[in-house]
Amino acid sequence: MKQKNGAKVLIMSPDKILLFHRDDIPTIPCPDQWQLVGGGIDDGETPEEALVREAKEEVCFDLINFEFIAKINGYFGEYVWFYVAFIDKDQEKLFVHGDGEGQEIGWFTIEESLKINLTPATRILIEEYVTEIKKIMKTRIITEFKKIIFYTTWRRDR
Repeated sequence: MKQKNGAKVLIMSPDKILLFHRDDIPTIPCPDQWQLVGGGIDDGETPEEALVREAKEEVCFDLINFEFIAKINGYFGEYVWFYVAFIDKDQEKLFVHGDGEGQEIGWFTIEESLKINLTPATRILIEEYVTEIKKIMKTRIITEFKKIIFYTTWRRDR
């Protein structure tokens, strides 16, 4: 069965990223693994609407400021609209695990995130772009990151 198209967001504070711990249910893709905030796009929703809804459900946060990076081919053959959002360090505490959504949420340094059980797509993203992610965490400048992701995604599709 083909996965539903989705929208994901890399939410970054100056030194950590926010991850969502999926349920440990054998019948779902990637059970008991950590991923970026986001999920499937429902019928009639735009990717942005799905992202805002998923952020509210999973981390109880009204995501307003986020920037589109690229539409990429997902790990399971679906399309994923990928976004980045920046928050200040003191805003980390505003993110709360949503009732009935996965197991938990957590803030991780890049190094910490690579030591936990990540979904394959999340691991590929972080490992492949670790240098760029660390740089934009500090600078909040994503222009080069957009170009790199677009180029690598385009190159893989050929």
